[in-house]
Amino acid sequence: MSRDLSPPEHADPRPVPEPSPRPRAFPHENTDFPPLGSAGAHPVSQQRWEELISDVHICGHGIDEVWQALTDPYTVSQWLADTDEFWAAPGRESILDFNDDEFFWCRTTEAAAPHDGRAVLEYLWRWVGVGPATTVRWELDEFGPAVRVRAIERATNPPSDWRSWNGMGWPGILDQLAEHLRTNRPQRWPWRRMGPYVQTVLPVSTFEAWAALTSVPALQFWLGRTHGTLEEGDELGLTIGDASGVAALRVTRHIEANQSFPSYQPRLEFELTRPGWPSHLDGHLWVEPAGLGQSIVQVFLAGWEQFGQRDRAPADRHLLTAFWAAAFHRLDLIVSGKLSDPPAAPGSEGSPPGSGPGPHGWSR
Repeated sequence: MSRDLSPPEHADPRPVPEPSPRPRAFPHENTDFPPLGSAGAHPVSQQRWEELISDVHICGHGIDEVWQALTDPYTVSQWLADTDEFWAAPGRESILDFNDDEFFWCRTTEAAAPHDGRAVLEYLWRWVGVGPATTVRWELDEFGPAVRVRAIERATNPPSDWRSWNGMGWPGILDQLAEHLRTNRPQRWPWRRMGPYVQTVLPVSTFEAWAALTSVPALQFWLGRTHGTLEEGDELGLTIGDASGVAALRVTRHIEANQSFPSYQPRLEFELTRPGWPSHLDGHLWVEPAGLGQSIVQVFLAGWEQFGQRDRAPADRHLLTAFWAAAFHRLDLIVSGKLSDPPAAPGSEGSPPGSGPGPHGWSR
C-alpha cells in the first residue's frame, strides 16, 4: 500500500528559509578581555646583601706575629679551630673543625702576606659544608704601636638571624685571637650545649620546599622515615644510618604557612630521643626565603646538658650533625629535580627502586 507524500492542500507554499550562517568568531572569542586579577604581576628580582665589620687593636705584637697567628695551622687551632696544611693557601680547600662535628668548609681566595704595613686573608666558607657560602676577609693594618685586625663577613640573602648571630660572634672571635697572642694560652671555646645547627639553600620557594620535605614519600627518602608523620602530636621514626641505629622525633608544634605572625613561614618544633639518652633534645625545623625562587631550610637542637660536663662532645652529637647534613643533601636532590620524582611509598606508584641514594649511600 502506497503513501501519499505530497504536502497537504493547506500547507504554506513559501520555501523554508535557510538558518543564518554562524559568524566566524563572536566578540568574546577574539577580543583581549582578560578576567580581573590576571595582570600577571610576578617578582623579577629580590636582593638582600649583608655585611658585618668587626675590629680589634692588638698592641705588643707586630703585624708578622698577628699574620702567623691567623695563617699558621697549629696556631689557628689554639684560638679558633683545628685546621690542616692547606689552610690559608690560595685556591685550596680546608676545614675549620670545632671537634663536635660542626665545622666550616673553606676555600681560600686571597692570602697577601704583610707588605708595607698591610696584609689580607680572604676565603669562602660553608657551615657544615652545606650551608650558604659567605665571604670572610681579614685585613691587618699597622697603626703606630698597634695592629688593627678587621674581620669582614659578607653574605647574600642569609637567614634572618644571621646579622644578630654572626654579628655578636665576630667580636668574641677577635677577642680570642687577641687573648691568645697576649697569653700564649689556648683560647678556643669548648663544645656547645646547643647544636647542631645545620642549614642549606634549596632552589625552590619556601612553600614548595615545605610541601616537599613534609610529604610521607619524601620523608622516607630524605629523613629515613620508618613510621609516622610530621603531624602535630605524631611520632616519626628515623633511621640514622646502617650502623648508627634509630631515633624518634615527636612533633610538639606544627605551624603551616600563613598561620603565625610575624614571618608567616612554616615551621615545626619537636623532641628528639634515642635509646640510652637520659632525656630528649629540643628541636626546631623551619624554612625561610633566600632570594627569588630560593629558600633556606634549617634545623637546630638544644639540651645537651643532660649528658653532663665532659671534655669532648658526646658521640651522638657528631652523629646527628652528619645525619642532618646528609639529610639536607638528599632533600636538595628531591627539590632540585636531580631525581625524576620523589620516591614513593612501598607498594605505591612512583620512582622505581634505585632512583637515588638513600641514607649512607643506600640505594632505594
